[in-house]
Amino acid sequence: MNLFSFAMATLAAYRISYLIAREEGPFGVLAWLRGKIDPDQKTWIGRGLNCTLCISFWLALPAALMSGGGWLEWLGVAGAILFLHGMVIKNNG
Repeated sequence: MNLFSFAMATLAAYRISYLIAREEGPFGVLAWLRGKIDPDQKTWIGRGLNCTLCISFWLALPAALMSGGGWLEWLGVAGAILFLHGMVIKNNG
């Protein structure tokens, strides 16, 4: 996995994670889904669907694999997302 593939995998996984956890999605489908699965967030699935970092950890796996990486790249992409998310929160909060 080269640097460009790593960067694109990181950005793509972060964007999709943010979409699932924080946005309504097309026609409100994602907000509806989050509300239907566990509206009170009492289970780990309900809490996980509302957490950008939780979702991004698992989405980093297919992103790394599709970019030609393995388990080490998976953890690297997940770590880069954690760093990126921290920078976004720091600059917006």
